[in-house]
Amino acid sequence: MQAIHSERATLDQLVRTPYVQILTYPKISLRAAKSRLKQLGQLGVESLTFEGRAKVGRLGLLGIGTVGVVVRCTAGGADYALKIRRTDANRPSMAEEYALTSFANRLGIGAPVRGHTKDFLLMKLLDYVEFSDWIRQLKGEGTRMLAREMVHEVLNQCRKLDIMGLDHGQLSNLRKHVVVAEGRPWIIDFESASRSRKPSNVTSAAQYLLIGGKISPLTRRLLGLKDTGPVLRLLREYKHRLDDFAYAELLEELKLASD
Repeated sequence: MQAIHSERATLDQLVRTPYVQILTYPKISLRAAKSRLKQLGQLGVESLTFEGRAKVGRLGLLGIGTVGVVVRCTAGGADYALKIRRTDANRPSMAEEYALTSFANRLGIGAPVRGHTKDFLLMKLLDYVEFSDWIRQLKGEGTRMLAREMVHEVLNQCRKLDIMGLDHGQLSNLRKHVVVAEGRPWIIDFESASRSRKPSNVTSAAQYLLIGGKISPLTRRLLGLKDTGPVLRLLREYKHRLDDFAYAELLEELKLASD
């Protein structure tokens, strides 16, 4: 197995190449870099560690998105995930994402955020696999029961978000937004979330998991779901009503309802 390349840089090294490429991704800016170094100091960040499957040159990252890039960092002697706002991001700061993620955290959802500045979001580091990869790797005794428990938990988290009026916004393709870590699913990345539009978390996640997503045939087989017609009808009903009864009917059809 090929060793994972890992490279650590202290704060004073971040203004040098190639690290400054990440600090001010995607366009190098020494002026922005100096401002961002001060912000990292405010957060107590001591160093960044470049490792992960995403790459910019030789440097590995935990992820690259439309708003930011995510790297591993050390702050106060502990490891965290650090989201760095792209210099071409369509928002002026990380404040709103911090607020929305904090709101989700109060529901027990999402990677806990530890702090933020204009250009950074500091949060719990999750050693995760994407939910799609996790369910494909399932095998052995208890596979069906475990799959059912995890799907149920994903939908329950979505239900909590729906109740509180927080729409994640990206669960119609949840491949990168629902992950498995510490033995349970996590909904992550609230950069497109909103409390001003009608929430569609349950319907979006269920559509991906059971109807149209790449893993939906596998999920249906593990849940013993042969006919999607009743599920589609109940999802339309739930979308219209968004109440507990409609959600309970959906769980009953999926045989996920508690005894």
